[in-house]
Amino acid sequence: MKKFILRGTRGTVLWLSLVFMLFLTAVSLVSTAYFGQIPGPEHILYRMDFIPANLLFAVLVLAVFYLLDRKNILERIPIKGLAAGTVLFVAAASILWICVSYTYPEADQKAVSWMAYLMSQDNFLYFEPGKYMQVYPNQLGLSAVLEFLYRITGGENWDAFRYLTALANGAVVYFLYKITDRLFQNRRADCLVLFGSIGSIQIILYSTFLYGIMLGLAFSLAAFYALLVFLDGKKTLYGILAGILIGISILIKNNYSIFLVAMVILLLYKALEEKNLKVLLAALILVLSTAVLSSGLTAFYEYRSGMELGSGMPKSLWIAMGMQEGERAEGWYNDFNLDTYTESGYDKEKSSEAAEEAIADSLKKFAEDPAYALNFYYKKTVSQWNEPTFEALWINQFHVGHFSYIVQSIYDGRLGVVLEEYMNLFQSLIYGSVLFCLWTKRKKWSMEQLFLPMAVLGGFLFHTLWEGKSQYILPYFICMLPCAAAGIAEALEMWKKWGISKIRSRKHAEER
Repeated sequence: MKKFILRGTRGTVLWLSLVFMLFLTAVSLVSTAYFGQIPGPEHILYRMDFIPANLLFAVLVLAVFYLLDRKNILERIPIKGLAAGTVLFVAAASILWICVSYTYPEADQKAVSWMAYLMSQDNFLYFEPGKYMQVYPNQLGLSAVLEFLYRITGGENWDAFRYLTALANGAVVYFLYKITDRLFQNRRADCLVLFGSIGSIQIILYSTFLYGIMLGLAFSLAAFYALLVFLDGKKTLYGILAGILIGISILIKNNYSIFLVAMVILLLYKALEEKNLKVLLAALILVLSTAVLSSGLTAFYEYRSGMELGSGMPKSLWIAMGMQEGERAEGWYNDFNLDTYTESGYDKEKSSEAAEEAIADSLKKFAEDPAYALNFYYKKTVSQWNEPTFEALWINQFHVGHFSYIVQSIYDGRLGVVLEEYMNLFQSLIYGSVLFCLWTKRKKWSMEQLFLPMAVLGGFLFHTLWEGKSQYILPYFICMLPCAAAGIAEALEMWKKWGISKIRSRKHAEER
């Protein structure tokens, strides 16, 4: 029974990941989802790709790495020096972009920032019934971080959070390297994940975004690395540290609860595999740490504001919206949830009933027309996972000032087009490399190595049910870099063995 459960769990994650990555690789080779006009509305369009260009880019990148590997350059590169240089480069490039882009926050960014400023002045206007924090209590953690920074720096200092994000970008790169090293123990993969981090320019472009995506990801990756260290030596301190880090990550951005679920699944798997109660206790610590941090922060701000924070808008409203058409794309934000909640007078029972009716209507529509349902969820998926910029250019459209020629060209000129096409080619390379890695190592994967693919699967399932947005997919794309690096490293090793085998065969033939 034990072997059946372990093999079934591992096999389910592996084969679902393989199918999903096969789908993403195929779709990204032949098509692209993109924004019609920047600056402009958040509206997704679709176009066919020139397949030879995608394949040629992959061949050229692999050829470069093959030549570097053949000359033993990858083996001679001081890996710690490369890691330090990459971390510094990404952080410095992020700071540079912050300084030259002159962007300003809009929409939710603007609301959360202004609310945090008022909080720093001990003004809790937004905590009142019907106001922002009562509707979106999930923003409390991000608001707390912003308030802390605004108190230190004085005023609504957006750049304080942006510079923190730049440091978080460097931390993301560092933990990607450390996780790759611990999971695959392959020097080539270590080098390649660092090169891939430099190639992921979305990381740098996201440094201006006041929404906590990169900061939350840094804490999530740090939590997973701490968990790997715990599993290696079973030191309880690292299990506690992992719980605190993932708890902070979730406070900053609730979507990182998906990483918590994946970590708990991994720990339950290892507890059964090793028959180790200490590992089972670590799973409990993770859940309790997250709950304590969340309830503690809520209690702190309820005490300060003198107002109780509820659960906010019913979650069923988001699910209902994720099953509807919209101007942006299938399943993307269309105002249904907020409009319904507002029209109900912020009544949770009434709005929940309206959500259930909307869900029932959508299910009926899908059942009556399966072809429509298939097309709806196909477009919802590709609009998120096959939009290669992950809104990295779109989020920077709100800007004002005197720009250099290069920055202006990124915003509305040829360089922006070049960057978008580069990200499209890069995305196809990453998806294909992850697919190759999953397939070639299919008999060797440990559950620890499958953690990141499991988190990606969780992201896919969640955003298939929830509100769609390509912006939400960026963390999962970044988490594909270790497996992509391992895939390319595996290809290089296979080519090297094939070359050696060919040389030996030739020498053997000559001797005969």
